[in-house]
This record gives sequence, structure tokens and C-alpha cells, in this order.
Amino acid sequence: MTPHALRFAFLAFALLTGAMTANIFVFQPPSRQLAAATQATSTQPGPDWISKPAATSPAHEAGPGTSVPPIETGTVKPLPATADRPDLVRAIQRELKSKGYEVGAIDGVPGLVTRGAIMAYETDTDMPLTAKPSESLLQALVLGSADVGAGDPRDRPAPSAEAEIVIRAVQRAFRQLGYMTTLPDGRLNEATRRAIRKFELDRKLKETGRISGELLAKLGSLAGDALQASRI
Repeated sequence: MTPHALRFAFLAFALLTGAMTANIFVFQPPSRQLAAATQATSTQPGPDWISKPAATSPAHEAGPGTSVPPIETGTVKPLPATADRPDLVRAIQRELKSKGYEVGAIDGVPGLVTRGAIMAYETDTDMPLTAKPSESLLQALVLGSADVGAGDPRDRPAPSAEAEIVIRAVQRAFRQLGYMTTLPDGRLNEATRRAIRKFELDRKLKETGRISGELLAKLGSLAGDALQASRI
């Protein structure tokens, strides 16, 4: 090869090498080539066992320090098994008052007048005498219970301990007012019923012969000290 031809070949090789280098590092930088290669690889189908990037959760999207509320599942939290006692007593007082029973103040306090009203309702509906606010009593008041006056009071079960305290308070007040001479025993016997009827006649009340809120309210104004000795 002549010297002239050799110089021409070397110059052509140099120009070709320079063009390729400029294309690689100027027009096609490595970062762009790497991104293109990564995109091409991700779009190609691959085996199922190749793990894919996990989806970003809302907590990560929110950024650090951001409180993400829990997902609402639609589940309703159960209510407490029983209502608060003052709320229960107030509900019973309202229901009794709406039915015409004297309960005193609707204050959520199960005082003697309220307990007397409960006993009056229990007597009128042939229920056991409890004198106690309860869920079952409220249910009976709202939904209805036995027929009014549907039984002989003497056939009912013995009064509960709370009812005996109320009966004893009434007997103590009657003894102070001269309507009874026997010692209080907490039993709603015939002597106690007679004393109730006599007291109702003297005070121009409806004759019922049963313990009621109205009876306790009247006794409270006449023999309050005797009733105050009772604690339930």
C-alpha cells in the first residue's frame, strides 16, 4: 500500500471512530440507554415466579409522620350489654309517668316514690313485686305485659328484698300515723292492705289497697322521718 493510501485509510478510520464515540456519549448517553433497556425488559412477558414491585400502600404515599385513618369495614361496634343505671331509671320513670303512675321527679334516682310506682304497675299487671328498675321492667312497659288486674294478689310470689324494704317503710309510716299497731315485717298482708285503703279514703285518694308512688308521696309529707329510715 502506498503512503498516500495508508494516510487516507487512517484518516477514514479516525473519522468513523469519532462519529461512533459522539453518538454513544452525546446523542445516546448511558442513562438513556439503561432506561430504555429497563423499559423493554419490564414490558416483555416473563415467568410467573418473577416477583413484581409491590404496589405502594396509602400509608407510604401519605409520607412519614402522616396519620392514615383505618379502613372502614362497615362493622358496627356492639353497644354495652346494659344501659347506665340513671338512664335506665329515667326511662322507666318516663314510661310509668306516661301511663299515669306517680313517680316523683324524673331524675334517674330510684327513690321510694319511684319504687312505689313500680310496685303499683307490677300489681296492676299481675307481675311479681320487685320494686326494682330493670331492663325486663322497661321492656314490659314499652311492649306491654300481662292484662291489667289479671290475677289475685295473694297468689303472687313473695315480694323481693327491695319490695320488702318499701313495704316495711309503708308499715312504719302507718304505725307512726296510727293506722297500724303491729310491728313492720315487710309482708304485704291483709292488715297492711286494709291500712292502705283506710289511708286512701281519709286522704280522698282512689281506693286501691296497693302500694303506689302516690301513696309514698303522701306518706312522705306526713311521716317523712319514718320513710327516711328506709335504705335501699
